[in-house]
Amino acid sequence: MRKLFILTSLFTLFCFSAMAQNTVRVETNDGLAYQEGDKIFLAGISFGYYGYGFVGARSVNVPPINAALEFGIHENFSVGPYIGYASWGYNWSNNYDYNWSFLSVGARGSFHYVPLVNEALDLNLDEEKLDFYVTLIVGLEFQSFDGDAFGGYNYANDTDFVFGPVLGFKYKFNDKFGAYFEGGRGAFGYGTIGVAVHF
Repeated sequence: MRKLFILTSLFTLFCFSAMAQNTVRVETNDGLAYQEGDKIFLAGISFGYYGYGFVGARSVNVPPINAALEFGIHENFSVGPYIGYASWGYNWSNNYDYNWSFLSVGARGSFHYVPLVNEALDLNLDEEKLDFYVTLIVGLEFQSFDGDAFGGYNYANDTDFVFGPVLGFKYKFNDKFGAYFEGGRGAFGYGTIGVAVHF
């Protein structure tokens, strides 16, 4: 629990520090769904968990939630940190009672390509509303186990390396708010849906 608190605190400090230092925005009148200089906060919930989903008598204590900050460093590229947390419990009769918790932290980089698709294929996708992107995430997942031995086997805490591609879609409702969907190896699960806030 102490490790979780320290990591969460460090991530929060990093995010606020990055936001405070990145106060210069590239001034454009394009009004695009994504553009260089953007600062985007993503918050979502994942489904289709990797290896620890809804099975048997498991119950969700905290659904798999995640958040990310992305900074537009180029007209096609953004980068930033992400964090995710989830936990579930299992209770079977009076024999087994345990909980798992998962903390995932790392970095992500995204390639935004709607303008390139419009130009290459002579399409007219709405660049003010639509943002298609491919993301690569790299990070660590900390798994904590607490409870009775299960089937004679006592699980230990573990740390896994997380690496994977994500295919994303964002729809921007107005200058500040949008909704997004991501499929692929995200912080948790095969899919994530959530809200996007532009600063």
